[in-house]
Amino acid sequence: METNEYLPMFLAESREHLQELNLAVVRIEETPDDAETIDEIFRIAHSLKGMSATMGFERIAALTHAMEDLFEVLRVRRGGLDRAAIDVLLECLDALSAAFEAIDTEGVESLEQEPLVERLKALVRSESEHKDADAGARPDPQELVAAAGGRRVVHAIVCLDEATLMPSVRAFMVLAALSDHGDTLTSLPAQDAIDGFTGKTIEVWLASDHEDEAIAADASAVPDVAEVTFAELDSAGAVEPEPQAPVPAEAAAEVESEAADAGAGAGTSERKPAATSTVRVDAERLDQLMHLMGELVVHRTHVESLLGRGDTTELQHAMNDLTRSSQALQAMVMQVRMIPVEAVFLRFPRLVRDLSAKLDKKVDLRLAGSETELDRTVVDALGDPLVHLVRNSLDHGLEGAKEREAAGKPPTGTLEIAARHAGGSVLISVRDDGRGIDPLRVASKALERGLITEEERDAVDVTQAIELLFSAGFSTAEQMSDISGRGVGLDAVRTTIRSLGGEVLVQSEQGVGTTTQIRLPLTLAIVATLLVETQGQPYVVQLDRVEMTLKLEDYPLRSVAGQRMLVLRDEVLPIVDLAGALGYGESGTAAYGVAVRGADQRVVLAVDHLVGQRELVTRPLPDGVGAHPALSGGAVLSNGEIALIVDCDALTAPAKTELAALAAAT
Repeated sequence: METNEYLPMFLAESREHLQELNLAVVRIEETPDDAETIDEIFRIAHSLKGMSATMGFERIAALTHAMEDLFEVLRVRRGGLDRAAIDVLLECLDALSAAFEAIDTEGVESLEQEPLVERLKALVRSESEHKDADAGARPDPQELVAAAGGRRVVHAIVCLDEATLMPSVRAFMVLAALSDHGDTLTSLPAQDAIDGFTGKTIEVWLASDHEDEAIAADASAVPDVAEVTFAELDSAGAVEPEPQAPVPAEAAAEVESEAADAGAGAGTSERKPAATSTVRVDAERLDQLMHLMGELVVHRTHVESLLGRGDTTELQHAMNDLTRSSQALQAMVMQVRMIPVEAVFLRFPRLVRDLSAKLDKKVDLRLAGSETELDRTVVDALGDPLVHLVRNSLDHGLEGAKEREAAGKPPTGTLEIAARHAGGSVLISVRDDGRGIDPLRVASKALERGLITEEERDAVDVTQAIELLFSAGFSTAEQMSDISGRGVGLDAVRTTIRSLGGEVLVQSEQGVGTTTQIRLPLTLAIVATLLVETQGQPYVVQLDRVEMTLKLEDYPLRSVAGQRMLVLRDEVLPIVDLAGALGYGESGTAAYGVAVRGADQRVVLAVDHLVGQRELVTRPLPDGVGAHPALSGGAVLSNGEIALIVDCDALTAPAKTELAALAAAT
C-alpha cells in the first residue's frame, strides 16, 4: 500500500494522540481508579499502535504494544501505577514524539525502542512474578450441577499463548468476558487468587443457556488467547464428557462478526445520532483561503469608496448585497481558522508535573477556559511564551513546602492558567500564589548588571522592578540551570507577544503572588484599524488600542520638562508626535490626536489627518524595514498604497530611549 499520501494525516493524528496520552497519564497518576481515563488510555494507545503498524513504522508499533501491556496493569491493580512506572511511560511518550518529528523532518523512523521495551517488560514482570496462588481442589461436578438450578453447566478451558507476559491480567479479562454469558460457579484460578496467577490455562465452570459459539467469541476476543474448548456436564453431574473440538480464536471472531452483521439491521431507530463530522484541511490551504478573503475585503473597501463619489441607487443596492455576502464569508473563514487554546494548555500538566518534581515543590495546577478559541496562527506562536511564564512561576514564584508553611500558607502552591474573551481580544493569565516580586532583590540584581545606579536602587518600586525583569538578558536566578537563569525568558515573552499585536501586563504583591496577563487579538489576518496620515504617509493603529480621537486645539496643552502634555478631563497625557517618533522630524501640521493604550501608560499620538476606520489585511514587514521598534507590520490599502502598522507599546515609556537613539541615527 502506498502510504506517502497519508503521512501528513498520520503525523497530525499521532501528535494529537501523544498530547492526549500525556494528559491522561498525568491524570491517572493523580486519580488511579478513574475508569474513564483508563478506558481513554487504552483507546488512544491501541489506535496509535494500529496506525503505526499500518504505516509500516514497526519500531513505534513495538513500543506502543509494550506500553499497552503495562497499561493493562491499570485494569487489575487498584491504586494505579507507581511513580517509577509513570516516569517510564512518559519517557516512552517523549521518545515517540521525537520519532514522529524525525519522520516529519528526515523521513525516517529514528527510534531506539529496545531499551524502553525492556524497561516496560521488567515493570510488567515485576507485577506478575509472584508465587502461584493456591489453585485449590477441583470442583465436584454433582455439586456444580445442583448449584446450576437446572441450567446446563459449561466447562470452558481457555489456553493462553506461551508468549503472554501478563497471565493474571488475561485471566481477569477471560473471567469478565465469560461472566457476561451466565453465572460463574467456580474457576481455576479462583477469582480471589488471580493477582498471583502465572499459568497459561484458565478453567471456568459456567451455568449458562448461551450457545458455545457466542461464549467462544467473547473469550477469544481477549488478547493472547490461543484457543478455547468446551465440555458440558451431564444432568447427573457424575460424568464429564470429552471436550469438544477447540474453537480457534479466528473462527470465534468470524462468529462474532456474523452475529454483529445479523443484528446490524435491527433496532435502527434506537441508534445514537452520528457525531459531528470533521475534515482535516492542510494549513497552507487555509492560509491561501484567508489571503483570498483578505483581497476580497480590500476590493470591497475600494468599491465602497468609489460608491461614495456617485449617487446610483441600483449600485448602492448591489454594494449592500456584496457587503453582506462578503462579511458572512469573512466571518465563516475566520471561524474555520479558530482553534481552542486547549491545544497549548494540554502541554502544561506534564510540564508542571516534571518541573515540580525536579524543584521539589508541591503544585496544584488549575486550567480554565481551555475552550476559548483563537486564530491558529496566534495559538501556534503562543506556546513558547506561556512555557516561559509557567517556568518562571514554578522556579521563582512558588515557594517550597517548608517556606510556604513558615509564611502561613498551605504547603501546596496554586498555579492557574486561564483564558477568556474580552471584546475583540483574548486574555490569557498565568497566576501563582507565591512569594511575589521583591523590588529590592530585583534592584540589587539590576545594579550588579549596570542597569541602574546606586542612587536609583532604593527608589525602585514594584512597577519599576517589573519593567527591569523584562530587560534583555536580565535574571534574578543565583545560578543558571536548565529551568531558568539565562535571562531570555521575559524579554522573549514580550517580543513574541508584541509581534502578535498583543501586550503583556504584570501585577504582583510581595508575599501574595504574581499575575501575568497576555492580551492578544482574536486573529492576525484581518484587523480592524484606524487609518491616519502624517507628513503625507498613511499609518494604521489597531482599533482595540484606540480610546478616542480629538482635535488638539480643543484641549489645553501644557509643557512639562520639555514634554508636551494634553489635559484630558482629570488627567494629563503625554503627546507623542508620530512623525518624530518614527524618525522623520517633528510634524508642524499635526492637528489631530489619537489617545491610545500602550504597554504601561496612555499617550496621545499627534497626526496630520484622521482618515477613518478600515478592515485591513496585515502582513509582516521585510527585513530591514521591520527593524524599527515602533512598526509591527504593514497593510495594502484599497488604492494600492502601503500603510505601516504602529506598535503602541513601543511608543510608551520603556521604548523612549531606544526610539530616541534610533531617531537620532536616522
